[in-house]
Amino acid sequence: MAEIRSTLDIIMEKAKGLTVTDEDKKDFAEKEVQGRVKGFFQKTLDGILSIQQLKAEMASFDEERQPAAKKELREACLNAMTVEGDNQSLFEMLDQLLECDIKPLLDQIDEFQEQQKKEHSKRAEAQIETLKSLGVSGSAIIPNLRANPSWRSYLSHLEDRFHEKLKALELCD
Repeated sequence: MAEIRSTLDIIMEKAKGLTVTDEDKKDFAEKEVQGRVKGFFQKTLDGILSIQQLKAEMASFDEERQPAAKKELREACLNAMTVEGDNQSLFEMLDQLLECDIKPLLDQIDEFQEQQKKEHSKRAEAQIETLKSLGVSGSAIIPNLRANPSWRSYLSHLEDRFHEKLKALELCD
């Protein structure tokens, strides 16, 4: 009669000849840091962790993992920024935790917001003119650009360009 083996026995037998290289250990450590920082970052955005608590969590990484943790937090902050959104907590993380110079970042946001306002005004005016040519006019006419696919496409393109510019900025040491 054949012996019934457990899944653990089978796994252990197959893993007997495997070894973990230093490169593998380094990759595991990096993935662990990335996962922890992403978790802390999301908890901070959700209001579960305060900036001070995040600072304490970031300080808990050993000296060897600090640079990777800071890099991951910086990237998470920059990826979460939007031209239209409330970026205040992201600014605080960059400024207080990573000691980044956020002035160039603020300048970029102002520049992109100005572009967006100009384009919004231009497209809204064009929509009003189109409606007038169709015989629809009056003070109650308010263009709804958010419902316009070309406006959403423009905003998506604007956000892409914005993130490209942010990645090029040298904010932190």
